[in-house]
Amino acid sequence: MNINFVIASKDPKVLSNFYGKINSEKVIKGFNSSHYFISLSNRSKIDFYRPAKDYEWNKKGNSASLCFQGKPSIQPLKAIETWSSELLKSGGTVKSSPKLEKFGAEQWMIDPEGNHFLILVPFLGTLFKDFN
Repeated sequence: MNINFVIASKDPKVLSNFYGKINSEKVIKGFNSSHYFISLSNRSKIDFYRPAKDYEWNKKGNSASLCFQGKPSIQPLKAIETWSSELLKSGGTVKSSPKLEKFGAEQWMIDPEGNHFLILVPFLGTLFKDFN
């Protein structure tokens, strides 16, 4: 079974390129100029599409969100800060400051169309057990 994610977008080409940079994945043109996707290495994919003209854009909270996990690191907070800096250059914005937790570091970001997503870098190896 494959699990796919769908993101409604006002400009699917721009948004798919933004997420392609996060994942270091190639963006592929889909059914037409309003559909692009990224195939992920685990057989999943993220589709970006322009919905029907009468689509109601939801501006409420985020009960579900994408989470992008980077490679485990001895210094996950430093890795998150570097990653976040690259995303800012690509059109993302910061929603909250990076946080160091027992499992590693995380930071909430916002894509160019206002969607919230999480970036996460876990601690490498057993360091997380020793974190106080």
